Amino acid sequence: MPAVWLQAVVVLCAYVGYKVTDDFSLFARDAFGYDDVAAARVGTISFWMRPFAAVCAGVLADKLTPSRVSAASFALLIAGCLAMTQQPGIHWILVTTVAATSVGVYAVRGVYFALFGESRTPMAVTGSAVGLVSVIGYTPDVFMGPLMGFLLDRSPGFAGHQHVFLLVSAFGMVGLAATMLFARVARASSAVKTPR
Repeated sequence: MPAVWLQAVVVLCAYVGYKVTDDFSLFARDAFGYDDVAAARVGTISFWMRPFAAVCAGVLADKLTPSRVSAASFALLIAGCLAMTQQPGIHWILVTTVAATSVGVYAVRGVYFALFGESRTPMAVTGSAVGLVSVIGYTPDVFMGPLMGFLLDRSPGFAGHQHVFLLVSAFGMVGLAATMLFARVARASSAVKTPR
């Protein structure tokens, strides 16, 4: 079932995006020179986006399709991460970029399991499929923290954060490609299963 493997890639890339939210406060401190309290406030913006983004993404997925919402969310995540690789600028730009990137992260996380419905994964194998997707999709819990630490230690300051955001952008591009391929596979599968 190619759709299940593609969904695993989507979840993995989305979870890499989620792990980068751990870097927002440190980025504000290192790149913008904020003190710890002000940097923590910037990081908190990300958490306020979570319920709003997830609920709105779910409503949109019901009206459109989960894959379309997922693709738009990855595009927002990529744009936000690429914006953060630019030289630090004005406070409101940082806040807007963190908020937009967080919306992309939490929106895709809000709908990535809805992809099972879109691909019409048979109920008889849903448990196995969810297990496989979860094992692959949540591996960033294992590697992303050490990888981010390595990048930040190797290039202290703004340069290290640039590398982290570029890495997450690359994963976002892979996630976007996997989502688009998933949508094509799901459409083909739906056409085969739907009687004419």
